[in-house]
Amino acid sequence: MYINESEKDDYQKFLALEQDKQTRIINAAMKEFLAGYKHATTDAIVREAGISKGLLFHYFGTKEKLYDFLIDYAVDTVKGEYLDLINVWQKDIFDSIWQMSLLKRDVSQKFPVIFEFLASVYIDSKDCPAKVHLARFKEMQTQRFTDIYNHCDRSLFRDDVDPRKAVNIVQWSLSGWADTKAFVLSPRDVGADVAENYESYLEEMKEYLDIFRKCFYK
Repeated sequence: MYINESEKDDYQKFLALEQDKQTRIINAAMKEFLAGYKHATTDAIVREAGISKGLLFHYFGTKEKLYDFLIDYAVDTVKGEYLDLINVWQKDIFDSIWQMSLLKRDVSQKFPVIFEFLASVYIDSKDCPAKVHLARFKEMQTQRFTDIYNHCDRSLFRDDVDPRKAVNIVQWSLSGWADTKAFVLSPRDVGADVAENYESYLEEMKEYLDIFRKCFYK
């Protein structure tokens, strides 16, 4: 994990907890910070997590350190369990997009609001050192999709279709569609089981990918 050496001891107290308790606290805190750093309260976090405020501050010291830790934890989790596992060498770009959806489902089932949390950090006015790490992560996301495109077999596309423009259309379409599904896939009730909702999402995703194949492939 990307942790400042001076803060490692404080974070290790938390990381020494059993995994279930860590996950419960992390999910509760991410959910609360969706409202923005200034509006989030530690009272709501400890109530959701089922721990005392004293214990929360024992682990993190301050609300700011908790927020910075969450950003780093979310970035490292999504990087290690999502971006790093994407096979950029697949020839069919729609197979790559499908794999990305499956990996995202796996991460979201453990941390239901993790992607929504990271998105909220981008628009939060609070300036924190961890946002530098987040900016690098944003660049890596962009680079990963560029790698997928560069390694895909563009000969699969129809001769009268510009592959780059077709991929842009796919990205824009799926991004807009995903925005309409965001609340369903990232429930504010972090105790909810997202598996059923995500399976429905994946079934619909597969239908759209089949349509794109018919439109753009030979």
